[in-house]
Amino acid sequence: MRRRHTPTSPPRAAWRWRQGRESRRRSSPSRSRTVRQLPATRAGRRRPCPRSAPHMTRAHPVRRAGASNSPAQGAAAPAPGFWNGIMRSLVSLWFPDFPVERFIRSRIKMGRKPPAKGLPFALVETSKSGLRLIAVNATARSFGLMRGMRLADARAQLPELLTEPHEPEEDMNSLLGLCRWMERYSPWVAPDQPDGILLDVTGVPHLFGGEQRMMAEIRQRLAQYGFSVRIGQGATLGAAWALARYEAKDLQSLPVEALRIDGMAAKTLRRLGLKTVGALLAIPRASLARRFRGETIGENVLIRLDEMMGVRDEPLNPLNPPTSFMAHRALMEPVIHAEGLEIVLEGIVNQLCRDLEKAGKGALRLILKLFRVDGSRANLPAGFSVASHDPRHMLRVLKPKLETVDAGFGIDAMTLEARETAGAMVQQHGFLEDDSTLALEQLNDRVLNRHEQQFLALEDVESHIPERAEMPRPSARPLPPKATRPAPTARPLLIFEAPEPAKVVAAVPDGPPMRLTWRRVTRRVVKAQGPERVAPEWWRLTAGERPRDYYVIEDEQGRRYWLYREGLYGEPGEEQPKWYVHGLSA
Repeated sequence: MRRRHTPTSPPRAAWRWRQGRESRRRSSPSRSRTVRQLPATRAGRRRPCPRSAPHMTRAHPVRRAGASNSPAQGAAAPAPGFWNGIMRSLVSLWFPDFPVERFIRSRIKMGRKPPAKGLPFALVETSKSGLRLIAVNATARSFGLMRGMRLADARAQLPELLTEPHEPEEDMNSLLGLCRWMERYSPWVAPDQPDGILLDVTGVPHLFGGEQRMMAEIRQRLAQYGFSVRIGQGATLGAAWALARYEAKDLQSLPVEALRIDGMAAKTLRRLGLKTVGALLAIPRASLARRFRGETIGENVLIRLDEMMGVRDEPLNPLNPPTSFMAHRALMEPVIHAEGLEIVLEGIVNQLCRDLEKAGKGALRLILKLFRVDGSRANLPAGFSVASHDPRHMLRVLKPKLETVDAGFGIDAMTLEARETAGAMVQQHGFLEDDSTLALEQLNDRVLNRHEQQFLALEDVESHIPERAEMPRPSARPLPPKATRPAPTARPLLIFEAPEPAKVVAAVPDGPPMRLTWRRVTRRVVKAQGPERVAPEWWRLTAGERPRDYYVIEDEQGRRYWLYREGLYGEPGEEQPKWYVHGLSA
């Protein structure tokens, strides 16, 4: 529970900040001043109660977020930062040496020797003016090297500097991997490129023993993986971001660069003598709005200031949007054996099913996430043919999947999410009725989830060519949403995998068949329907493809055939059209 602090600066700056809003409110004709009646004075008169002073925003002192690596907290205006009376808690993780530490970690994983500790090391990238330093380690910084220096200047200053090419794609992949790993602490995780992560941990710290223990665990685990991190915590994303990167006792003492504005705007503010956030708060809001009305959000100082102070809400776009129904368990000790994992699984399945039942929903698709101690994660998907919130059925489907998981050095967290839900139908059976239909559906779910790659279904494909109109897919995989439309004509019940050649006699070259010879048997045609023209697909036209004219014919014995003529008569340079039987109709 946070301690309440006394303000560290006079409230006049905050009063000036809201002066414009209060003046407009007082001058609005639609608003009337509220007057409270007080007890009568000795003269028998009543006097109105003076209007209360404007609302003042106070800046609270916070714990440091500098080199000590301790989590810092920033307080902001409470209105947009509260959800149903609960104050939002946002965390910013900043990895100051992320490219270098990621490179060293990748070398160790590949079994290659990383740069020796204590030696100056840097990552370089090619620019228009030659090679430049992108990231340097602590040893190189101690010699005065910094990001953006030309490699030639760095070599002249430090000849023993070791360098390697920068790999931005690998950095991005590693950052996304860390975001997925951080989902054990919160489902609201977003990358803050190029070297940070943002989390919304509102209502989460009590699961880990409080905020201090949670932040200490995050810092300790990241250190085990070779990453140094600085943590900032606040009621807004802007406050958390700033406190993770700048050392300050409160928000007002932060430098103007902490507002996430561009370099030109920061230089302009410093030339004007406005070096801190507190100095900006002392300026009337209207003056700032006239001076910094930029087109981009980085230039607009007013927007960034509002986001930091909580006047303007800033959304967090998570890497994987969390679902409405989710159950999570963080384990005190890593679990290796399947028996222990099954016990944890039973708990989160029961919790998820209770939530689904209360909402009248059932799960169609589940995903079980197993977080390993080494930072990797195993995802186990499961699907159901009918929406279900039956915990026994879910356990029968999910438990066999645990047998396929390699726990490694242990599983320390488990999450179960309902990725797709639907209304659950409650069926009431009579005294003599059985549950054979439900039992068959549940058996189908268990078989498909255990052998999903062996059971295939046909999925429609947008193509009029029969050979390409459908493709096999695993039965457990859900069908993608698409608009359905009726086929132009009915298709036969049986379509051959490969069309079979035939000989046809027609009255005229382009006319319907009158006699069919197929499989060495000649048949006289009594009825013919067609033709239906199917042209080649121009976007993937291959050599030899020609237009097709399909016919449905019927012989004297009532048997119906689906055949086509490939090619057109009279095409210059083309061979004569050929006939093929492609299917049989009822």
